[in-house]
Amino acid sequence: MKEDVSLERETFAAISSPVGTGAIGVVRINGPESHKIVKKLMSKRIDDIKYRMVYHVELISENQIIDEVNLVFYKAPNSFTGDDMVEIYCHGGVIVTRKVLDALIRNGARLAERGEFTRRAFLNGKINLIEAESIYRIIEAKSEKALKIAMQNLKGALGKEIEELREELLNILAEIEVSIDYPDDIEIDENKIYMKLEAVAIKVKKKILEGRKGLHLSTGVVMAIVGKPNTGKSTLLNRLLYEDRAIVTDIPGTTRDVIKGEIDIRGVHFIIADTAGIRKTEDPIEKIGIERSIKEIQKADIILFVLDATTGFTNEDEYIYERIKSYNYLPVWNKIDTNNNIKELEIPHIEISALTGKGIRELEKKIVERVKEIIESGETSHVITYRQYEALQRAYKYLDNALKGLKIGLEFDVISIDIRKCLEEFDKLIGRTFSDDLLNTIFSNFCVGK
Repeated sequence: MKEDVSLERETFAAISSPVGTGAIGVVRINGPESHKIVKKLMSKRIDDIKYRMVYHVELISENQIIDEVNLVFYKAPNSFTGDDMVEIYCHGGVIVTRKVLDALIRNGARLAERGEFTRRAFLNGKINLIEAESIYRIIEAKSEKALKIAMQNLKGALGKEIEELREELLNILAEIEVSIDYPDDIEIDENKIYMKLEAVAIKVKKKILEGRKGLHLSTGVVMAIVGKPNTGKSTLLNRLLYEDRAIVTDIPGTTRDVIKGEIDIRGVHFIIADTAGIRKTEDPIEKIGIERSIKEIQKADIILFVLDATTGFTNEDEYIYERIKSYNYLPVWNKIDTNNNIKELEIPHIEISALTGKGIRELEKKIVERVKEIIESGETSHVITYRQYEALQRAYKYLDNALKGLKIGLEFDVISIDIRKCLEEFDKLIGRTFSDDLLNTIFSNFCVGK
């Protein structure tokens, strides 16, 4: 493991409570000088600080009282970060918390970087990398199910499973290496090695299958709205994104761009993509928009195939249907308040008016029903990030290579290379080995103060 020396020697601080008016604000300071800096600001001297005890004092800077606060001192290694740390609970509000932070910085601390407190906890061995990612997912959770999975990982669910798989693989590798070192004294049963490796591979494959579905719960189920031009796709998107339910505003774009929004439908978090109208065209700009629409179709977990009830099923609709019929699609006949030229397709359809809202509740019900399998199977997963998912895929690839090598009679010293590579992926997954770039990527997503 590579040590982050620069972070270890510095004292940093940040506001940890949300920006805005509130009853209580929280400011944290972490590092070797944290206790000294806070003591300097306290209105009364306390020589024998008792850790994890609440102190009620005034903070004074430049001969002025900043605020009346509660303080809690933490001594390394018994803190969230594993370093000396102080948490300051002041009155809420932008001005008060900022003045407290400014006083800490004036007296020797620097402003914390994104996720730096959690990063220190990881570097000090207080949490593994999976647990660190879980903290971010808890903060960002957009549904109860996503929160539940993240909480399970914070308690060590996925980390424990990976440690167990790692232990099984280490035992297999030990058997192989002993036979390599002492070929005349120890005879190894290749069939038993194969069976043991296969058992690990089956478990990893299962985690990958669960993980793909679990990602839907932590990041959102992807839904694409497709159809020919002028079927009312954008109107449907706006109808689904009720003002009191919208989580993220639409991404700006032209009518030929993919426009996205996020929403909860009956407790399930969806990422909705309103695509450009699909049809045969020679217009180069329109072709780009259609290519993007096709990509959204390929990524989607469910497709709303919007049809125009005033025109009926046209050649343009047939063109789209041939491209989506192998996916999980739901035909939606729009504009039923105007006319009815509806054709039954292979699966049951929904009839709506995106303009008036007629049939929208029934549509929502059907959408959730169509992704029910994804949601229910995803609840058994502990994979919550694409980094974890991709690491498991790489680990499985190396296991599969080892199994294929055994089948064709490769020497054990060759097989052991793939086993070691699989172990390396497990180590990267939980954070036994890591790079600065990896940590920067993970913790750059965190807010300052966490």
